[in-house]
Amino acid sequence: MGNYLLNFLLGTVIPAAFSYLVGRYLSYRKERMEEKTAEEKEAAMIKYGLQSLLRYTMLQDYYKHKASGLANADDKSSFEALHTAYAGLGKNGVMDTIYKEYMFLPDKDGKDVQ
Repeated sequence: MGNYLLNFLLGTVIPAAFSYLVGRYLSYRKERMEEKTAEEKEAAMIKYGLQSLLRYTMLQDYYKHKASGLANADDKSSFEALHTAYAGLGKNGVMDTIYKEYMFLPDKDGKDVQ
């Protein structure tokens, strides 16, 4: 009887428990990977949205000051801060050109400020 119980435990219960635990672990790991992927997608969308807002703000400011042909030091400082944040998010080739043109606008006091 003792040998039968030992064989039953070693042959059935322990492998079943082990299989159950491995299955639970793999299921947990899969769920975590799916959560991580969802979080990464959400972060990418937030980054894209923020970059779009920064780009829109910079372009509005650029066209406004380009039309007048002037921008003071405070305007340029604000534009530079926007560009720094925008550039930190990546993919900024077109906005680099806009940034350079904006920084070369003459100052409202009639001086070129760099």
